[in-house]
Amino acid sequence: MLPPSFNWSPPWRDELRVLIQPHKLTLLRVKGGMKRLPVAIEELPLAATENSLAKAASHEFWQPAVTTLHKALKDPKWRGCKPKVVISNHFANYSIIPWNAGLTSHKEQQAFVRHCFMQAYGDFSRSWDVRASPAPYGNPTLASAIEDNLLQALRHEFRQAGMPLRNIHPHLMMAINVIRQQFGRKPLPPSMCMVMLEHGRLLIALVESGKWLSLQNYAAESDIEIQLEALIEREAIIAGIDAGTWPVFIYWPEPNINIALQGRKVRNIFSLAQATPLNSSKINMEAWS
Repeated sequence: MLPPSFNWSPPWRDELRVLIQPHKLTLLRVKGGMKRLPVAIEELPLAATENSLAKAASHEFWQPAVTTLHKALKDPKWRGCKPKVVISNHFANYSIIPWNAGLTSHKEQQAFVRHCFMQAYGDFSRSWDVRASPAPYGNPTLASAIEDNLLQALRHEFRQAGMPLRNIHPHLMMAINVIRQQFGRKPLPPSMCMVMLEHGRLLIALVESGKWLSLQNYAAESDIEIQLEALIEREAIIAGIDAGTWPVFIYWPEPNINIALQGRKVRNIFSLAQATPLNSSKINMEAWS
């Protein structure tokens, strides 16, 4: 089952919302209060290269983002806010954790989640901060992991700027939040395919009868539509299910393209703005509410 939406309750202080991707840093200041309004937005390019993208587990892979953030937070227009950070799937790893009826304590559950990451990712995962979403009894759960050094570096930068950082979420969780909000009070389809598209990367997840079935990350190719058609079919075959009639939700962090897949019902969803005027309708606040 998809985990509950994480709560971005509206504080009276202004919020500083930051999306960290390997190629750019997006900062958005939102006026506090019941009616949240964007008052400043900026996109800062990062010096990420194809070589650095290949070093996903290394320190230098995320260091350009932290260095750029350090410089950005010196600008007075970002000061005095409550910061909330979302981290790209380039910097996060995920795993579907099977139900284990033999676990009787939170400590045992945490150890089992850590074991599953070790099985999937090896020794790299020893330095990751691993978190699991709650799931109903008997259901598998979704867990995420982010390198602990990255989290500590982010907390340090915001602490130095006088804005303690308490809200950090992997990008997938924000995408789930957006999809839920698109439906309002209506229930989500019980079975569906979820696709996340980021700079040079895509994530495909299958949800069957409200339960996580599979989740895989891939490098994005030039012809996304052909690639997605092939990968969705491949994931369904591996899972041993017929997903030909399942709806496909395609999430983009920015509104830049609509995708159509032959014979499938597709819903394109975006969350963040391009660097456009603050009164632009492209500034979508749903992902952060």
